[in-house]
Amino acid sequence: MPDLPDEIISEILSPALRVSDDAFSSTSAISPFLSRSESSSSFLLVNKAWLRVGTPLLYHVVVLRSKAQAKALAVALTSNPVLGGFIRKLRVEGGFAISLLKILQASTNLTDLFITLNVERPDNACGLCRGLPSINPVRVILAGNADYRQLSMEAETLLEGLAKCIRNWTKMAVFETDFRRLSWKLTDALCKAPNLATLVASNPPHNSILGYDSMQIIAKNPSLKRLIIKDRDSIPLNIRQYIVATAQHDERVKALLNFPDDWALDDTIPFVYPARLSGDPVQEDVIWNRILYFALYRPSKLEARLGKVAVPRDRFGYIAPLLVCKKFARLGLPHLCTNLMLNRAVALRSFARRLSEQPSLGLHVRSVAATVASVHDLPWFQAIISKIPALLELYGNQQFLPISWSSFNDLGHSFGATLTTFHGVPVAESPQTASPAVFNLFPRMQSFAWDSITAFQTQPQSTPIGTFENLVHLIINYFHSSFFDVLSHMELPSLRTTAFSAEAEGGFPFFQRHGKKLEQLTVSVLQLKDPELVIFATCPSITVLRISCSPKTVIDASSLTPPDKHVSLERIIFSVAPYGMKRALRTSLGPFFTSLDITPFPALRWMEHPECIWPTNDREISKSYWVKWAESLLDRDIHLVDPEGVPWRPRLKYIPESKN
Repeated sequence: MPDLPDEIISEILSPALRVSDDAFSSTSAISPFLSRSESSSSFLLVNKAWLRVGTPLLYHVVVLRSKAQAKALAVALTSNPVLGGFIRKLRVEGGFAISLLKILQASTNLTDLFITLNVERPDNACGLCRGLPSINPVRVILAGNADYRQLSMEAETLLEGLAKCIRNWTKMAVFETDFRRLSWKLTDALCKAPNLATLVASNPPHNSILGYDSMQIIAKNPSLKRLIIKDRDSIPLNIRQYIVATAQHDERVKALLNFPDDWALDDTIPFVYPARLSGDPVQEDVIWNRILYFALYRPSKLEARLGKVAVPRDRFGYIAPLLVCKKFARLGLPHLCTNLMLNRAVALRSFARRLSEQPSLGLHVRSVAATVASVHDLPWFQAIISKIPALLELYGNQQFLPISWSSFNDLGHSFGATLTTFHGVPVAESPQTASPAVFNLFPRMQSFAWDSITAFQTQPQSTPIGTFENLVHLIINYFHSSFFDVLSHMELPSLRTTAFSAEAEGGFPFFQRHGKKLEQLTVSVLQLKDPELVIFATCPSITVLRISCSPKTVIDASSLTPPDKHVSLERIIFSVAPYGMKRALRTSLGPFFTSLDITPFPALRWMEHPECIWPTNDREISKSYWVKWAESLLDRDIHLVDPEGVPWRPRLKYIPESKN
């Protein structure tokens, strides 16, 4: 790399090392610095020039989130006091013991200080309390979203020490807090702060500074010029009106708030209907039809599962546009019917009646997600299904009652030619051995879930050639062993993923015929242990292996011992029952992670568990078994990730100083 002037290197490094003031001053309960990415200090390792230029930029804003970080910084500042002069902003998210005393004493040019009252044993704020008198900041931010009556003993000690210092800090011009309830000592200290010019209240409308008593006391400070409320335009109208009414009782408080004249007025803009639009009914329908498409669109379950569209949280608000007028009801109802969610018996029956009155609505239905939890609901469900000829996706859930074998046949004849997704709808056992030809009724099927113990004819000639040519995703829950024989007689040229339930056993004919096509596979622990299946030998191309664990089965490292190397496997994902992981299964994970031999899997880099939760502070980290397992795997170059795909990044280790 050619030599660059220091000014150019500074321009390159500044964006990478800069910490925004919004992040630094954030009082959110979740720290904005809770990041799993690589530390920004790695930029300084490029070469000596980057180290020389980047060091002042790196130390400009210092964020401390653990004892180990505080101790490392204290050692660095003690060995090289020049570094302390670079620190302008210091954010302390804890107590961190005596290290804070050394840091504050070395930070001779500190202007901005962020401290939190979320300090609990074994952490303590002794060093922070002793170090506060040695600085004279311009801005102080106190976070914790706390009520002083509920503080820990450590936090109370810190609050008392802070109140004493505020009276003596001659440079402090800005004080910001998100307190729900201020202590009298802090309120009195702010009133007597020698040069306090700006008071900032975050967390409105819960911040107690906005109460009349607190404002009136602090307003007596003659140096105070303004009281700023963060995000004040987002405060509800009734709270705005209360704050303004409170300020009316004191001219001094009113002057400090300095609200616009219309701040507490209803700022809703009245809507004026365009005259030209009402004069052209045809064009009016076209425009409103398009608007209502976006307003009423709800994702299908497949789209929601793939993350393409967010699922609306409001259960009933989406129908509000239909209640505006008859035109909206007429234009919007077809859009509302595109992706139906009939999760209650009332909804199921209501739509069935609507469909009998307006059969044309059935032509707009593309996806149905229904719950049929009672035998009395089955006729309503069947009545709906018989009137939607263009259905593409059909979903049930765990409460869905099995439909009869004849109903499954009728379903295939009704709209099997268009159906691409069939999930969560169990089928009752056929009274006699069934013909596999029924599956030929679904030529466009792409994602199919089978949940039936029906026995099938297993002669090769009974399975039509070309069955399930477009099938990509196959899910097998409850099944009869003959179902594997039927699958082994199919070509299934498009099959790429297959998933079995946590209780599944067997499947040798299926894996022998189709294992080489699979790229993603979900198997039970019993199938993984089955020596006959030899999963890794019969499925050499899988890159993602999901292990479905039931409360009755415990996994061990010996289950993942292929006879030869498996060069394709990149990720292992665990799935557990919806009601959580039993103690025996959780206990077995420790030995599994620590003793797993990854030699047969040279491409394996990720392991994911749905109950993995990363801790956010020192206290939680010391107790977390997930952290211990993650660091054990990291020694073998494997990342343990949480359900969001976030891996654990090791932190600095805190080693108490020896008493000798």
